[in-house]
Amino acid sequence: MPKLALLTAVGGPIELAEFPLSAPTPGTAALKLRMAGICGSDLHIYRGELPLPCPYAMGHEMVGEIAELGEGLSTDATGKPLAVGDRVVAPYFWFCGECHACARGRSHACQNLMAGEYRTHEQTPHFVGAYGEYYYTSRRQPLYKVPEDIPDEAVAPLNCALAQVLFALRDVRMGDSVVIQGAGGLGINAAAVARTAGAAEVIVIDKIAARLDVAADFGATHCIDASGISTAEVAERVRALTDGIGADWVLEVVGVPGVIPDGVSFLNNSGTLLEVGNVGMGRTFELDPSALVYGNKSIRGVMLYDPVTLAIGLSFLQHSSFPFSRLMPDPFHLSDINDAFASADAGLVPRGALVP
Repeated sequence: MPKLALLTAVGGPIELAEFPLSAPTPGTAALKLRMAGICGSDLHIYRGELPLPCPYAMGHEMVGEIAELGEGLSTDATGKPLAVGDRVVAPYFWFCGECHACARGRSHACQNLMAGEYRTHEQTPHFVGAYGEYYYTSRRQPLYKVPEDIPDEAVAPLNCALAQVLFALRDVRMGDSVVIQGAGGLGINAAAVARTAGAAEVIVIDKIAARLDVAADFGATHCIDASGISTAEVAERVRALTDGIGADWVLEVVGVPGVIPDGVSFLNNSGTLLEVGNVGMGRTFELDPSALVYGNKSIRGVMLYDPVTLAIGLSFLQHSSFPFSRLMPDPFHLSDINDAFASADAGLVPRGALVP
């Protein structure tokens, strides 16, 4: 029988369990998974920083091909016909469509996220995580057909890393300056998005030189290796690279609370820090609020995205020339998932990848 990865306890191990396949229900699809990414939030779950009950079916960043279509599902969300064998992506979440936020066009801030469709691996269809051989969609997950000329390693991170930063950076304008804290999967995709949006300066900060080397090929105009210098020195370099005034935007995708005050210090007056990376709960930081008041600075929390962002992301991938093969190199086989997590947790690659 096909396999699904389950986190058995905080810190692992992750074990492979076998479950039977079932027919997809009306309006859903059974996907044969092709590639999945190891996201920072998966690492938070693995470390216990985002507590979820174990055993837990892990993974959400993925691309799959249609193995079977449920009754009534014949096209993707844009009207393109679907058939067995087509590659598709889908948001890994869904909205209620009825709450205060959804009713006002802010579904990304849904107050009843995934309501009415709670799923566990213990119940049919079992395959509810990206780290497995199959994945069954929910009725509320729109599908988007993947063009044939986009490779799996480019499209696999779309439904999280790329779509999330596309949505976070949606207000970046021509000539803006953008600082990106962290050169993991989201940070590298963000460099490409910011540069494509017309940002004049895209400054990427990380402590791992190999990641910065990749960021340089994804649109970063400047890379700052923070491994051997103080925060004050980093801030000084940012100001020197932004005409002495600081950045219009700072995107935090490190996932460490302590870097948020640093990010605020990188901003110019009226600049905005986009907080994406800290999904782990119960962790705090200290900030003098006058730093926001006197500079008219803002912090905007960003989580999830409008599903149509996936269609925008597919177009972006199809018409960009960034070397996406560098983002998810040498994927691990599903049977070696514990080694894959050890590699990703050590920061040895920008984005860990798994293939069935």
